[in-house]
Amino acid sequence: MKVFNVNLYWFSLALLSDGVFAYIPDTHITDGGLFVKPSLEIGVVYDDNIYNEQGRGTSSVIMAVMPSVNFKMDDGINYYSFDINAEKGMYEASSSDNYTDVELGMNAHIEPNDTHRIDLSVKGEWLTEPRGTGKTEEDFEKTDEPILYGKNTLAVAYEYGAEQTKGRLVFDLQYYTKEYRNFYAITRRSNYDSVLLGSTFYYSTRAHTDTVIEVNVEKIGYDYNDPNEFNRDSDVYTALFGMQWEASSILHGFIKIGVQAKEFTDSRRDDFTGFSWNIGGVWRPLTYSKLTFSTSQATKDPDVEGDYVLKTKYQVEWRHYWATYYDTSFGVYKYKDDYSGISRVDDTYGYSLKINYDLTQNFAIAVFGEWDKNQSTNTVFEYDKNVVGVSLTFTL
Repeated sequence: MKVFNVNLYWFSLALLSDGVFAYIPDTHITDGGLFVKPSLEIGVVYDDNIYNEQGRGTSSVIMAVMPSVNFKMDDGINYYSFDINAEKGMYEASSSDNYTDVELGMNAHIEPNDTHRIDLSVKGEWLTEPRGTGKTEEDFEKTDEPILYGKNTLAVAYEYGAEQTKGRLVFDLQYYTKEYRNFYAITRRSNYDSVLLGSTFYYSTRAHTDTVIEVNVEKIGYDYNDPNEFNRDSDVYTALFGMQWEASSILHGFIKIGVQAKEFTDSRRDDFTGFSWNIGGVWRPLTYSKLTFSTSQATKDPDVEGDYVLKTKYQVEWRHYWATYYDTSFGVYKYKDDYSGISRVDDTYGYSLKINYDLTQNFAIAVFGEWDKNQSTNTVFEYDKNVVGVSLTFTL
């Protein structure tokens, strides 16, 4: 949930084969072969610093209600899915910070034959930016309620080459937009869209191991550039080389290392050319225990000031199933944000703990906590945050 902002949370969803709701196997199958999986999660947390303030911040109990439903058709080769997710959050200390988020997504995987594969993904998101983060991170009182924004993503990938051949080639196209929907005086400069074109070549070196060459270019364009500010439009070029492997069920992962260049349209901004990487994997020493790890470095555009941010991440999570109905997970992470164009370097450290218990096949309870610390060369951005909570998950 948004109020439990564990940095490792979404990393786990993306990298692991089993998601956050994987422990609840209930799925309804219609007569036509449509899989339907509805769920409802209700969470209550205590956050001792909801605005990420220096020193002693504002605390609050927050309740979140998160319904979701997944529709999927799968014939064993091709599949089509549609997801609806929503989240309603209510703050005990400040009702003006209440929020409602909605996400709609569609995915399709199509294989006309064993040589050609197509993946299509479309997602629309209507989200809120909590005060004290993003554009109000240095001063949550800039606005009297959360900032609203939308994100739209269209991604298409075409893969040529049979799985058993030595080489496979993938072409990627992604279109992305981000648009703010209130407080235009401070948000309109951050509305932008981007187009990414990329290609990845996989060459099989031995059983279940591939050499990977990945090249892409992304063009970023802003809808509005302040007359008193340098133009923020840029092109980003990335080239990575590495390997991916899945030699056994015990260990699988990937290593991609290379360079990235970010070139601004306005020569008065600082360009970047430097080291970039993306590494991750899962180690299962036991069938009921696994260690997940990832690290990456790449540039991103800042929310407020600066030319770009060089973001470096390190994350590790251990998840252990003590029984089929009971598991725990523990994660640690470190982020570094190095800003160009201004004098600012942030280091964020934290760890998280989650205990999950399946009371029945349709009902699970989880207790969790996160302890987060941000240090910065600009002390106005420093804060400590402690969050603890409990969540209940139901399925039909």
